[in-house]
Amino acid sequence: MAIVKLKYTRSREAIKAHLRYIVHRPGKEREKLTRELFHHNYLSVTKQYAYDLINTAPRGTVFYKMTINFHPVKEDTRKDLDLHHITSLTVREMQERIRRSIPFVATIHNGHANTDLRHIHALCLVQGRLSKVEFATLKTLWQIVTAEVRFQRRARDRVQERFRTRFLARARVLYQYSPSTQRYRGHQSLSMQPGYFNCGYGQFGGIPKGYALCPCCHQPLSREQTIRLELRRSL
Repeated sequence: MAIVKLKYTRSREAIKAHLRYIVHRPGKEREKLTRELFHHNYLSVTKQYAYDLINTAPRGTVFYKMTINFHPVKEDTRKDLDLHHITSLTVREMQERIRRSIPFVATIHNGHANTDLRHIHALCLVQGRLSKVEFATLKTLWQIVTAEVRFQRRARDRVQERFRTRFLARARVLYQYSPSTQRYRGHQSLSMQPGYFNCGYGQFGGIPKGYALCPCCHQPLSREQTIRLELRRSL
């Protein structure tokens, strides 16, 4: 079961301090980190963008600090869940329930000194106060998140199982005719990366990490690959 925690503050300085905390919190080895911020549709943003969002927020804005955690065995088993999509889905559900537009920025903590579990930190800007009824509806956001996480887990497990079945069947044939006497020691699960949001390929099952371009539309899957492709075109 996924866990969604919500806290709020009206202080701009307090939310800026929290922003610095989630972006620069030290890693497992106490090393200095600068984590990537994002909002809807996997779009990356800078910390300055987040500061501007807070500074220009209208008077009366309430700043919500949202944390989303997952079960390490039953949900984020292989650390392959699409956390960007889950964050965007959760914020859209918040907007539907309170019927207000909610700008947000979020980042992913892939383990640090206190825990190895992946989790999401998001800052959501809500205009005006919420009634007791509206705030009560947000307490059940975990149900939407849990349903999406279980859906992704089933889809990814099926992809892994199909790949493993095909691999083992092929390995048995190769072992049967191979002159080598070395025993087959099993197969390590295929590492996956999130699907490509532009064309939708791999949104449910993911894309193997070895792919730099989308197999469907042949567009770069990462920001670094996009920059390299643009540099090649300019040359």
